[in-house]
Amino acid sequence: MERMSMEEEVLLRMIQGDESAFSSIYRHYHPSLYIYLLRFCKVPSLAEDLVHDVFLKIWEIRDRINPQLSFSGYLYRIARNHVFKTITKLATDGQMREQLYQQLAGIDPGNSDEIVRTKEYERLFEEALSKLTVQRLKVFRLCRQEGKSYDEAAALLGISRNAVKKHMVLGMRFIEDYVYRHGDIFMAIWVVSTFY
Repeated sequence: MERMSMEEEVLLRMIQGDESAFSSIYRHYHPSLYIYLLRFCKVPSLAEDLVHDVFLKIWEIRDRINPQLSFSGYLYRIARNHVFKTITKLATDGQMREQLYQQLAGIDPGNSDEIVRTKEYERLFEEALSKLTVQRLKVFRLCRQEGKSYDEAAALLGISRNAVKKHMVLGMRFIEDYVYRHGDIFMAIWVVSTFY
């Protein structure tokens, strides 16, 4: 993302509460941030809502912004974290998830399109699993698919409990990132709600 002209000065004014400076930042970064978030969620109205949430957050925490550092890096990190939190919330809140399915995508969970979509999710998930290291895949299968505790998996694999935990954290992070890059928001919700 191209840095806006006189960005540091505009950021300083925004930090001091200047709403016109905030509007300038918003207008400059809105288009690229929208496209960035749309890549994650694939739902235009949700991407627009997420953009507004991110800029609201920027306004609320403006006093923490360091105008000498990369603002775009800061903005995109906040956006990425926000989309992950939203996906997790959607995955754990059944009513909210159903609303999203019905209102944003017009999905009827019982129809054949949903069955096809679920098969695609499973295919993408298996693709992500196939890219894990051998040990990480063993740990994932034992803990998430067979329901073993970290201690049980450690005993079976002859490694420490901490090693199992590290493999799980890194494995889940890899799977989430893979899904977010190659799937859509519904896929991400499916992964989080199925394996967390």
